[in-house]
Amino acid sequence: MAQKYQKPYRYRFSTTVCWFTLVCLLLTSSVIPSGIAAENTVLIIQSQQITAYNEMIKGFEDGCKGKNISIQAIYDLEGDIEVGKRIIENIKDNKPTPKVILAVGVLAATLVKEQFPQVPIIFCMVINYERFNLQGTNITGISSEASLKDQFTILKELMGPHKNIGVIYDPVKTGKTISEAANLEKIFQFNLIKTEVSSEKEVESALKNIVNKIDALWMIPDSTVITKNTIRLISNISVERRLPVFCTSEAIVKAGALLSILPNYTYTGFQASQLAQTLLNSPTTTSLGIRMPDKLKLTLNTRTAKLIGINLSSIQTYPDIVLYPE
Repeated sequence: MAQKYQKPYRYRFSTTVCWFTLVCLLLTSSVIPSGIAAENTVLIIQSQQITAYNEMIKGFEDGCKGKNISIQAIYDLEGDIEVGKRIIENIKDNKPTPKVILAVGVLAATLVKEQFPQVPIIFCMVINYERFNLQGTNITGISSEASLKDQFTILKELMGPHKNIGVIYDPVKTGKTISEAANLEKIFQFNLIKTEVSSEKEVESALKNIVNKIDALWMIPDSTVITKNTIRLISNISVERRLPVFCTSEAIVKAGALLSILPNYTYTGFQASQLAQTLLNSPTTTSLGIRMPDKLKLTLNTRTAKLIGINLSSIQTYPDIVLYPE
């Protein structure tokens, strides 16, 4: 009679252990959250290569380190809408779809909003974002401008209360900003001297009409008012009349304005990484609204300050201030 073959005890034991281990792994993988089991991917699309955008992206990359967030790719639209459309189409044709898209600059933000309605989007570095209808159930953003409260706080520290602050603006482009500012002028004990223009040609006469009535000029990011020609004009008049000019652009400070108040771009990137982490960890959340920048940077033209006789002691100890020229 044939003898029944029995597997050695050691073989049977090791087989049992292998099956037990496999079952445990399967059971464990079924209860691990997807955010931990698989790395989360973010796609970065920037409008073009400029220093401010690159600083912001560097901050985002640093903020993602150690957070289980992978940068899938970084695309540069080269500041060209046709190039941008082709790149966006190529992204849509390729898989997998990113879980979050970071759009840097207005070109990237508007194209991404149009082409990815189902993907959570974080936009940054878009001046006057309200003009571009960057709203939606999948849209999160960080303003590229300091809040009016922050701007007025710093302005008051430097100028003191009971000052006449002039502002020239195009109501079509920045009327909403001026309306918000009008609600704050009493709180900060300022008197806003507001002048409307509808074209660049009107800026010179508007400035000459108010220059003798104001203690400082507040330049908001309005493309009708701020051009190469008007920046030169305003710089000349500010020095001639010893008029402090406040703005939201380092370039305008280098052209002669006294002070710019703007976000710290690197930290804005870090702030965006925190928003991305929140979205990735909460799949049912697709929008976190529009946030103000958490940290600001001041750029001060010391040469202009000396020419117009401004005392800088109140802001020289500000935590993030750049003196120009050094």
